[in-house]
Amino acid sequence: MRPFGQPNRLGSSPSRGSLPATSSFVQFRRDPHLLPFWGLSLLIMGLAVPLFVLSGADPSLAGCDESFYAQMARELLWGSNWLGPTFLGEPFFEKPPLLTWSVALSFALYGINEWAARLPGILAALLSIPLVGWIGRAFLPTRAALLGMAVLPLCYLWVQQGRLVGQDVPLTCLELLGILGLVNGSRGHPVWFWLVGVAFGLGLLMKSAMILLPAAALIPYWVQQRRHWLGSAPFWLGMLLGLGIFGLWLVPAMGIYGSEVLATLVGKVWDLGQEPFHADATGWYYFWHIPAHGFPWTVLGVVGGILLVRQKPASTLLIWSFPLLLLVLLQLYPTKTPYYTVQLYPWLALLAGVVLDQALPFPLRTASTGTAGRGSRRDRPHLAQVLSWGLAAVGLLLLGLGVAVRLGVDGLQLLQPHAWPLVVMGLLYLLLPGIWSWRRVLHHAGELWLGTLLAAGILAMVSILLRPDFGNFSPAFAQMDWKQMLGSADTGFPVVDIGRSGLPDVCQAQAIAFYTPNPGRWVDDQALQQGEHGDYLWVSPVQTEQVDIEDLGLQPLAEVEGWQLVHRSLSDAASGEPS
Repeated sequence: MRPFGQPNRLGSSPSRGSLPATSSFVQFRRDPHLLPFWGLSLLIMGLAVPLFVLSGADPSLAGCDESFYAQMARELLWGSNWLGPTFLGEPFFEKPPLLTWSVALSFALYGINEWAARLPGILAALLSIPLVGWIGRAFLPTRAALLGMAVLPLCYLWVQQGRLVGQDVPLTCLELLGILGLVNGSRGHPVWFWLVGVAFGLGLLMKSAMILLPAAALIPYWVQQRRHWLGSAPFWLGMLLGLGIFGLWLVPAMGIYGSEVLATLVGKVWDLGQEPFHADATGWYYFWHIPAHGFPWTVLGVVGGILLVRQKPASTLLIWSFPLLLLVLLQLYPTKTPYYTVQLYPWLALLAGVVLDQALPFPLRTASTGTAGRGSRRDRPHLAQVLSWGLAAVGLLLLGLGVAVRLGVDGLQLLQPHAWPLVVMGLLYLLLPGIWSWRRVLHHAGELWLGTLLAAGILAMVSILLRPDFGNFSPAFAQMDWKQMLGSADTGFPVVDIGRSGLPDVCQAQAIAFYTPNPGRWVDDQALQQGEHGDYLWVSPVQTEQVDIEDLGLQPLAEVEGWQLVHRSLSDAASGEPS
């Protein structure tokens, strides 16, 4: 295994030397390799675009939390106060409004639809690709940074979450933006510290106190670089600017809605920290979820972290310590969810890039006659050789699974659309040790080996993205024919209230609210029984089991996924029942 080296020229990784004193993409005249790297980073981002727009069916929003934020954004366009976004007329302050604002802006530009709702997350996921590359280039060989960028859009959870209406991918993008500013500011360009402040303020506006977790994970790097930022006026002024950005929303909002704004924000964070909100997320949840939802890149990322700690722990401190500490902090937090971990994936991709970089180029012999570092031995296996045989074992399992699916083995029906992709992926992984063994004969064997590995990852992602249920969470609600359900061709749809019985049906209630052309207000069990609702109402499946609709004077018009669209009977409407 060759030793870890410095970045020098594009695509190469010399074995010795120290990192340059500065690394900023504004120094094109001082470093001619920065401009090609800028172009390649944009190229990789462009090539990743299809992974965020491919779809096997028309998309539809999930109830929790996509439809919730999309409906709040729609209400902003309908005239709600932008300082206090509402859901069905009720102000919502458990999360700051930046995501809702961005979705509302997307709706204003491209219309109210699923793709417009998801556009801010898609853009944030794509922008994160060059950002992580620019951070990596300051500490790693150029090729490792490029490979890290290429790996990120091949991580399933990153693409899956990036295509949703959610806060965590945009929050991660802001974190990377702030860290890039911190890195360049610490390397002799204090003007970049202003970017740290802006990212901090926008992070507070995106997900309030959650921005403090990555700030805490930066503690080792803060300490290492303290002489660069501790006495820097631009750094502290930038942080004040960040607080000011958050205050531009918080202070006016509190002026209108009172202390409820701050109390709700703090209370939500406190509640999440006091008890787990997902019973199935045990203490080992992240330790199986992260490897499974980013394989093989997340596993390679762990190997990359070990390599950096062994070879250059001080100069690459940020790259390996940040994801490690962030994982510890997320592990200590009682509430564990899949989307919290997306903050780790850019760093795991970068560490996977380190592994791929060190696996290339292939040596002509399994054991080099020279020393690869202190304590090395002649019979030490090459990194690419170990990876080849390890992934070949996985490939054998995938090949067997694909054949079993094709043969119709019971219990594997869910994998039926992936039968051939599993077979091809298995064969690609099985090719890796063959390419290694024939490296003396094959031209560009290293590039062929890398291309085969990346091709397997691309095939896996495309196979998943083309599933008709991927990103299509509420097809029945999205395809509702309102003219037929109301028995009228009139395009002016009436106000329809949304029934909800506590938490059991809250997610579906949020989805049906977004897909109702003119939603009204929440109607709980008590309001339903007392008739405190409009002439049209969605009755939830839970409410249907608790009450008799006909006894309440409600006439069923349509049923969708157990939800009943009902209309107040003419006799009740004429008798002056409350509406």
